[in-house]
Amino acid sequence: MKSPTLIDLSHPIDHNVLVYPGDTAFHCTQHLTVAKDGFAVRKLELSSHVGTHVDAPSHRFDHLSSIDQFSLSHFIRPALVIDVSGKAPRQPITTDDIAEYQERIENGMAVLFMTGWSQYWTAGGSKYFDSPWLEPAVAQRLVDLGVAILGIDTMSPDQMPKKTDAGTEEYGVDVHNIVLGAGRIIAENLANLESLKKMQDDSPHAKIIVSLVPHNIVGCDGSPVRAYAWRED
Repeated sequence: MKSPTLIDLSHPIDHNVLVYPGDTAFHCTQHLTVAKDGFAVRKLELSSHVGTHVDAPSHRFDHLSSIDQFSLSHFIRPALVIDVSGKAPRQPITTDDIAEYQERIENGMAVLFMTGWSQYWTAGGSKYFDSPWLEPAVAQRLVDLGVAILGIDTMSPDQMPKKTDAGTEEYGVDVHNIVLGAGRIIAENLANLESLKKMQDDSPHAKIIVSLVPHNIVGCDGSPVRAYAWRED
């Protein structure tokens, strides 16, 4: 049996990993060593939203589901990549940008927005935070179409806070509220969507499957994932 070609959609996590402003920094330190203790063990300090990760509805709403309350199969979905890589820094993604894709969006699908911003994950540093963002109407349209997972290759589908001479400007979290409030999942900091888009374009009638399976952390509002995708022939 031939194994499918897997496309890794995750960023590596190390001490340089970018985090949302104000979030917990990532630390991985030696706790036990082979030489002294007979086993090597690392101590991890990290946020539930570090690196490539998924948000559960409880990330915004206390009364809604935490990440462990979803079935394993919920995170393995047919996927569609939407190319919005022509957007400028902090430019909105509008309903016009998804118009040509709407006939291909199916109920229960994962829709992944390719902005191209993953190239700034390490090289760009602060530029990564100046990413394009989704207008709330886009999120509402996807929810209405039955999309189960909204993914993007940026820190957030919402407009990121911006530092100015007058302080930090906040722009709200309307997309989070719409998607998570509807009981759906958000995936953030995806990588390598360009390769997935090429696979999609090369085989337009094949089904693309994405796996965004989180850790089974009881009561948690999100989880890092090792995201990957493949084509079902």
